[in-house]
Amino acid sequence: MKWNLDITDISLGGYAPAYWKSTYGSYGNKNMAISMSSCDLTNPSYITQGRGVVSLIGTVTDLIRGIHPTVMQTNKTYGIGSDGIYGITTTAVDLLTTVVTATGEDVALYAGKAKFSFGTNIVDYDLASTYDKDWWTAVAGGGALTSGKPHPMEVAGTSGVLYVANGRYVAQWNGTTADDDAFDTKDSDSTVCDIRWNQNRLWIAANKPNVTGRNEGSIYTWDGSAVSWDNQIKVEGEIGSLYVRNGVTYVYYQKNLSQGVCTLGYVNGTQITDLCNYYGSLPKYYQTTEYEDFLVWASNGKLFAFGAGDNNLNGRLFQLSQAGTGGLANPFGSILTAYPTSVKNFSGYDVNSYWKSIQYDVTGDGRESMIDEICFNIEKMSTGAGLTWLLVDNKGTTKYTDTITYTKNGTNTHIRLYPRCKTDNFRLELKWSNGSATNPVCVKSIKVTGHTLQ
Repeated sequence: MKWNLDITDISLGGYAPAYWKSTYGSYGNKNMAISMSSCDLTNPSYITQGRGVVSLIGTVTDLIRGIHPTVMQTNKTYGIGSDGIYGITTTAVDLLTTVVTATGEDVALYAGKAKFSFGTNIVDYDLASTYDKDWWTAVAGGGALTSGKPHPMEVAGTSGVLYVANGRYVAQWNGTTADDDAFDTKDSDSTVCDIRWNQNRLWIAANKPNVTGRNEGSIYTWDGSAVSWDNQIKVEGEIGSLYVRNGVTYVYYQKNLSQGVCTLGYVNGTQITDLCNYYGSLPKYYQTTEYEDFLVWASNGKLFAFGAGDNNLNGRLFQLSQAGTGGLANPFGSILTAYPTSVKNFSGYDVNSYWKSIQYDVTGDGRESMIDEICFNIEKMSTGAGLTWLLVDNKGTTKYTDTITYTKNGTNTHIRLYPRCKTDNFRLELKWSNGSATNPVCVKSIKVTGHTLQ
């Protein structure tokens, strides 16, 4: 008996549900992956290699954490590392001034000046030549920030109120007066991990570990003037960070007893609605951004992405590229990711990319099948483009492998191959290791034809 397997709309599949649970998982739609590395699914027409990264020109001597998410001057933004303040353009990174500190943390733009949080203080920079390196304590009149706690900053308006997280508190500067405990979680065991301004409220994420090793997170909303919060949403787990986009507050968190699985959700009234689960680590407040209309975050050295890319499409989760352990931002339309001694941005394509489908069962009445033909529908290739594909069964045995290259196939966009191999199940693996960093192979759909053996 003949059978056909049509794997269409590959770029709309993304990861299969609970993809991390099985090496040869079979649950999900035909276009879904059980594993992938650096795959670009932002174009709904095809899947291709993820973006490569290249170091900006300049010397970085320590990890940059905070990178401002927008351009602060013409084609320029700023970041802070453990050794000082950096100017960052589309091509270069330069150390502008040193700061004696243990950890550079965050960057904010307030009243036309840059603010940099670090260790126990905040630097003020006029975006020209003047730095006040103990501005928070010496000029604003605030108390020293608590060392060892995260100090993300947020601004309500461009010159309204500057907020800075500080342990269980959120401090503020209203342009004339500093208030060290403007907001108090009321929990001595609580630490604020992120703050965001949305819907005329400050959204405050905090974590509180208890004696059993479990975490209790909370998301507070506060109007900036009341003696306490407007609302509190309790989270049974640990919160990594918040992110605001188009009036929606997103939250990255890890549920207790989740065994390494993290969740992206959004605040829906007084509860959190989950969007997707992924296996990895939680992003910190300086490790979230967006790209091509997708939410993007860093997790264990990888860049994950989630979104639809268009209002008429469903959301999908995929691993877009590689990431450093430091800051992540997209001020210029091309993602910046910080490594211990460099800042890198997107450039070209990753030749270590791969995509592995779910497992397909092709038995008929318990009998093996013969895979007769496989047809790849691809975009026109250019010089150097290449792709290796494999058929692998659930024992890890490669049943067949071949290549698609510009050298061999030219500009053909429909490529037919004839494996004629026996198997009772298989998955498709696409690997771009023989490909090009400048001319990718873009796969639109795959059709596999076979028949059940008598």
